[in-house]
Amino acid sequence: MTDGPDKIYFPVEDLRFEDLYDWSDAVQKCKVTTKKVKGLQRQDSCTGAIVKANDTEVALFRFKDAVFAVNEKCPHLGGPLHLGDIEVLPDLSLCVKCPWHSWRFDLQTGKVKAPKGRDITAITYNVKVDDDGKLFIGFEEFSKDYFNLDDKDF
Repeated sequence: MTDGPDKIYFPVEDLRFEDLYDWSDAVQKCKVTTKKVKGLQRQDSCTGAIVKANDTEVALFRFKDAVFAVNEKCPHLGGPLHLGDIEVLPDLSLCVKCPWHSWRFDLQTGKVKAPKGRDITAITYNVKVDDDGKLFIGFEEFSKDYFNLDDKDF
């Protein structure tokens, strides 16, 4: 994940820095709220946020003053990474643990941390936060879907 002038930053709509669950805050970890989701009771704390930017679903996680962005789909088998736990590893790096098979991916590099010996990388994105807490996700290029004219009505 490199930050440079060649990134294209897309704003995140309807979500600000302070809206994100802070995984470093032990007090927040003790607060649990529930809500109905399609007839099921769901815990509404201790999760990342899922947003769409540049026609891509992205999972956002906050840890202290940093925001991390990773492609929503686990590169192993497509699990929903926004529902994964954030863990601090012994080397003090942060990873997201996929809720389906417990694969762990470094939030800075996207490299798989567990299981060992795997050569899969999650796509990570830079995130900028402005003074008002508005979030911007950086991409290398525009989504190719923006240029697909087959589905467009003129």
